[in-house]
Amino acid sequence: MSKILYQLKNVRKVYSNKPVLDIKDISIYEGEILGLVGSNGSGKSTLLRHLASLELPDSGEILYRGKNLATLPAQLKREITILLPEPYLLKRSVKENLAFGLKTRGETDNLDKKIDEALELVGLLPKKFRNRPWHELSSGETQRVAFAARLILKPKTLLLDEPTNSLDISGVPIFTEAILHAHEKWKTTVIIVSHDLDWLSSIATRKMGLHFGRMMEFSTTNLLVGNWKESGEHVEFYFNETECIKLPKSWRIGPKRGVAINPRRIQVYNKPPVCDSKKSIKLKGIVREIVHLTKSDEVSIKISIGHHVIESVESFNDFKSRPFFPSQSIYVNLPYDAIKVPR
Repeated sequence: MSKILYQLKNVRKVYSNKPVLDIKDISIYEGEILGLVGSNGSGKSTLLRHLASLELPDSGEILYRGKNLATLPAQLKREITILLPEPYLLKRSVKENLAFGLKTRGETDNLDKKIDEALELVGLLPKKFRNRPWHELSSGETQRVAFAARLILKPKTLLLDEPTNSLDISGVPIFTEAILHAHEKWKTTVIIVSHDLDWLSSIATRKMGLHFGRMMEFSTTNLLVGNWKESGEHVEFYFNETECIKLPKSWRIGPKRGVAINPRRIQVYNKPPVCDSKKSIKLKGIVREIVHLTKSDEVSIKISIGHHVIESVESFNDFKSRPFFPSQSIYVNLPYDAIKVPR
């Protein structure tokens, strides 16, 4: 089993009397590519900044290799590097930007070779870009140079916040290859925040979701917020005129927080299933998209129900036993224990 790299215990952060992080206990393991997902304002970027020790929690602790991140020795801090959505470059040439981190560490051997290798990793020709001034770079080129400046350090832990945002269509596969290169060649642990769920699913070995600063044990792809209405002793969420989820009012589901549904606990069928209505909810939908998640050898099935889309994830072997196809009508069973209410 992989060693624990980060451990977060009772981590809480408040901005202007509003909690933005409230994480009880999670672990991040060495050697994984972890995707952090969630809606805007869910706390993803704030969490990433905490993992980089750019911010400290108001309470609780973050451990890195078993040591408190707040008092981490400089040698261990150097293992961690972060790429922000709008990276800052020094007002110097590309070469000087890439050399800066190595020079501060006293690692000046084969400097030109290392710079060229880093530029090639992000798809920039060394002869063309090595001596280019920072102000002559486009936003996409700036992003690539900033990424190269992180890669040249061969970090043990690489934190990426929306790394593909400013890239053109050719940049995304190049960044993907560079991330996988670091992961496979240098055994780098990679933690990525991204709204591009399809891209993230193709590269991440595990995904976790944040919702109102609280960590879910699975991706928040299936997040149902708003449109929750009280009806007697229940609250109801209508996908359309016929399909709805009805849950006990005692669950205290707020319209803003809603519920999240574990995609790996959703069951899909070709025919109406025989299920216990006291333990699960049956819905009818249409297959919208099917994607093979090669990293985990699973299949993601996107299902349209009314105006909403939910995702089911199952093993490739289960999918092969009774395959589905786009536009097919299917039936969905949601066990109650798959439905989580953020607290």
